Amino acid sequence: MNPKLQQLIKSHTFRQSAITVSSTFSNAVLATVFYLFVARTIGTSEYGVFSLVTATSSIMAVIFDFGNDRGMVKFIAKYGLTSAKAQNVLKAVFSVKVASCLFFITVFTLFSKDLALLLFHRAEMTQYIPLIGWAFASQLLVYFVIYSFQASEKFFLWALVFLGSNLVRLAAAFILDRMNLFNTTTALLDFIISPFLAFFIGTSYLGWSFITAKIDKSIFVELFSFNKWAMGFSTVSTVGSKLDTYMTSYYLRLSDVGVYGLASQAVLVLTNLVSAMGAVTSPKFSRFSNSQENSRYLLKSTIFFTIIAALSGLLLIPVGFAFMYISGSGYLQGFAPFIVLILSQAIFLAFTPLRDSILYYYFRPDFFFWVGIVSLVTTLVTGVLLLPTLGLMGAAVSNLSGQVVLCVFSVWFYFAKCKKQT
Repeated sequence: MNPKLQQLIKSHTFRQSAITVSSTFSNAVLATVFYLFVARTIGTSEYGVFSLVTATSSIMAVIFDFGNDRGMVKFIAKYGLTSAKAQNVLKAVFSVKVASCLFFITVFTLFSKDLALLLFHRAEMTQYIPLIGWAFASQLLVYFVIYSFQASEKFFLWALVFLGSNLVRLAAAFILDRMNLFNTTTALLDFIISPFLAFFIGTSYLGWSFITAKIDKSIFVELFSFNKWAMGFSTVSTVGSKLDTYMTSYYLRLSDVGVYGLASQAVLVLTNLVSAMGAVTSPKFSRFSNSQENSRYLLKSTIFFTIIAALSGLLLIPVGFAFMYISGSGYLQGFAPFIVLILSQAIFLAFTPLRDSILYYYFRPDFFFWVGIVSLVTTLVTGVLLLPTLGLMGAAVSNLSGQVVLCVFSVWFYFAKCKKQT
């Protein structure tokens, strides 16, 4: 065997990536079956409702986490999970998450009719608005466990949280269907409850000792100094990544939203690979002490990520077609946009190490805030110009344009600014 290949296989990154990638693949299979089952059972229009609720809760989980998940990766990886400082970080982050959950559950329950018109311009969404608050809370809390395991490099437990929640969700969907109880509302309840279960079980492994930690005010200051930019770029990048879905709800029919939502879900493997492989690399970039270590690891990981992105994208094309065909003939119009979305996510995956290097080694989250705004505006302008004439393909191209802008500016910033500073 080639010595370099043998060295790669024996590396921590390869072994940890093997755990995260294999679990991600298994997780994507379970998620794919779940979304396929939902789409096929409730139809395109109702799946449009399902997509809008899940997309909105996902956006909120990023925005109103206030950058704390990335802050945990930064500081827990630096100090160690069992240290007093890390326990203080966990207590501070958990307190903010609980406050966010309670606030938005209340708001979305009390003002459901107003929010249905404000967010979607659709009065028929009123009954589903409270569920957005609960879906947001379930995702916010389960990410607390997921990022804690990521920061402490407990990747086996990290994988179990993902797989366990998706397995329970899928099993519950089948049971509800056999009982003739499966519809849009119960599908959303299923989507909500499984992350709550994963949070409680995962936290039992993480340990509840952080609850008794006394929060030092300096922890909030230190977290805010990092989180303010992490929150900013996470917000604009997440809104930008979901903006194409929202624009379909403004310009097209609810059934088209369902078709595009399923196409977006079919790219789930690549989206999850970004999270899975980034979970391995981001703590390492946080710990590098010199630019030589950073540069060597960046080169190796970028080559590895690019190969995975290309192979995964190619394999996903026939799988995605089968996914839409089985869901129903009405979903096949989403196949061409699906190809464009594959390219978009493959580019995003390939450049994951570069983003992690800029963020965690060079400590420049501010860059991603500003370039995220440029990317978001690019997505918005492209969508407004193309959606009325190209329909779903216009939405997919707008997503791709935003990703290309993000990657081009990241490459420029690294070589023009970061390397120069070093």
